[in-house]
Amino acid sequence: MGIENDAAPRGHVMEKRKRTRHTYKGPIIYRQLGPARAGSMHDLNERGLMVTLAERFPAGTLLDLLIFLGERSIRAEAEVVWSQDASPEQVTSCLHRLKFTSLDLQDRLSLELFIAVAFSGKGGAGEAVVKEVRPKP
Repeated sequence: MGIENDAAPRGHVMEKRKRTRHTYKGPIIYRQLGPARAGSMHDLNERGLMVTLAERFPAGTLLDLLIFLGERSIRAEAEVVWSQDASPEQVTSCLHRLKFTSLDLQDRLSLELFIAVAFSGKGGAGEAVVKEVRPKP
């Protein structure tokens, strides 16, 4: 496991990731060209998320997403960074790492606020409810 500070103790790997991945289990809806399908989220940060989908998509594939964060949902477009074949135990579940390619300002602010509140240590992971985000005048 990597660490995120500048001075890694001997034998530890430096964390190259600029944003911490937060474990968050929740539903998503995804769509490429056909009908929308349900998937599940494993973790997220401001740049992307890890999901399990019913089918495997190659790297570079763009997906439209509806991501449920507590009582709020956001829409995003994301690109598949990598995908992994389904395990023998879960034949219909393929793991994917996605990075956001398009997220409108309101949805980006909602995501950032959700992450800040849900993972601040003042509630349990994923227990925050983001009801409304209003841009400053």
